[in-house]
Amino acid sequence: QAELHQQQLMQADKMATLGILVSGVAHEINNPNNYILLNGKILTKVWNDVLPILDVHHQQSGDFLMAGMPFSRAREKIAQLIYGISEGAMRIQKIVNSLKDFARQDKGDMNQEVAINVVLESAIVIVHNLVKKSTGHFKVNYGDGLPLVRGNIQQIEQVIINLITNACQALENPSQKLTITTRYRRRRNEVLLIVADEGVGIAPENMSRIMDPFFTTRRDTSGTGLGLSISYRIVKDHKGELTYDSRLGEGTTVVLSLPGIKTPKETRILRPV
Repeated sequence: QAELHQQQLMQADKMATLGILVSGVAHEINNPNNYILLNGKILTKVWNDVLPILDVHHQQSGDFLMAGMPFSRAREKIAQLIYGISEGAMRIQKIVNSLKDFARQDKGDMNQEVAINVVLESAIVIVHNLVKKSTGHFKVNYGDGLPLVRGNIQQIEQVIINLITNACQALENPSQKLTITTRYRRRRNEVLLIVADEGVGIAPENMSRIMDPFFTTRRDTSGTGLGLSISYRIVKDHKGELTYDSRLGEGTTVVLSLPGIKTPKETRILRPV
């Protein structure tokens, strides 16, 4: 028992320093990526300036080699490569920014106006690779006209990341589905975020303990048992609710509900997933 308690304290300390480590790594990635972003923009301008000259030469003198391939083929290929550099760098930038937001120890401001769809989109960027490895059937249904909620953006994002991560870890093979839905429950003026998976489900005897700190059924695979307890505390601090409906062997549905603060006006995010 004493050894387990010591392990729990050590794990809690690791979790406390995780934000600092992630923030540092994000900073180290961001610096060289800024060079790539800048150079990608310059390359785009250079190519756009040079292309008309090359087109004239091609019309007058016929095809010629560029980068080891005929210009007629390289013309499109090089443009795609330059575009790919810029797009890749912008994706890195978005991931880094999301990581920095997630790692930021900002617990003071609970009065931010939060658009749940925007926070969900940011959370999905962070867990994109985990989702991709876990399921071939991932779907996000962004609700229209959602009101804003009041709270802390980083904390709400942390809850969403924890819920998606748990859902992914519950999936046993890529054929099982993972669906996330946001919608408005008008009669209670609540914004809902629903995470439904077709994973292993939760045993009935464990349902009452899933919110307990350090409780985990995945200790042999580095489960900390902290994710849900942290999420539960955050949701309570936001005057919301976190409810579970699970059947062993069939899957789990988690509903995060937060009180709306304004007339529905949030627009749907049209983003492929």
